[in-house]
Amino acid sequence: MNYFNKIPTIIYNGQVAKNLLARAKLSDQTIKNKTAFYPYTMDETDRADTLSQHYYDNPGYTWLIWMANNMIDPYYSMPLTEEDFNKHIISKYGSAEKAMRKIAFYRNTYNRETTITIGDYNSLQPRFKRYYDPILNGDEVIRAYRRNSGLDITKTNRIITLSVSTVKGNFTVGEEIQVNGTNYAFVTCVDSAAITAQHVNGSFSVGNKITGKDSGATATVTSSTTIVETIAFTDAPYWEPISFYDYERELNEDKKHVQLLDVRYSGQADAELKRLMSVS
Repeated sequence: MNYFNKIPTIIYNGQVAKNLLARAKLSDQTIKNKTAFYPYTMDETDRADTLSQHYYDNPGYTWLIWMANNMIDPYYSMPLTEEDFNKHIISKYGSAEKAMRKIAFYRNTYNRETTITIGDYNSLQPRFKRYYDPILNGDEVIRAYRRNSGLDITKTNRIITLSVSTVKGNFTVGEEIQVNGTNYAFVTCVDSAAITAQHVNGSFSVGNKITGKDSGATATVTSSTTIVETIAFTDAPYWEPISFYDYERELNEDKKHVQLLDVRYSGQADAELKRLMSVS
């Protein structure tokens, strides 16, 4: 069934038109029935129409896939192919390299295989113990500790203000400034005598020469002041900067996990759509 054909028509400015503001959804009873849905992981070759053909034996049920997953945009709500993903990155960030360099946020990293002994855990400073969960034996007794699920997120690790001199060129907001390949940060505000930056990696010391990666501007640091510190230097090993590229990749991977309304309910959904759209 073609979803677009079921959208009711209206008279707009004297012309017959489809009411694109009309929307339908699955009934609350269907949504609450967990047995009515089948989890599916899409691969590179899957599209909504081919998945509809494969599962419902009808390519016209793409609308049911979108509806079952509460998708608004049929293109960007579905996982992009590798080619389309790369085009999306370039269109949004200018290049894959820029997307890989720019930081979206920081996340508490973890490795479930990383374990420490009870003694090592007890010797940790209290602030670090929150990064570990106990491992229990069959008798519910702690036998070791391992890194926890790492769900904590913070927008940035640190914000600094650099007083600068001998400025050549114009630094730009958003660009990366570097002392070398290791020490860098991203500009949030700039004037002729000072630069404020976030996502700081390494240190910026008096006398350091900084360079704008995009603008090519240079300056010499005369003072460095930390304004905000959300992740202490000692905590840095427990946190990982997540680039916009990795963030977009994760979002795209998540979109591969969809739920399909059981084929037994497709006829019911079809009838419900007709009713909601007031189409005979």
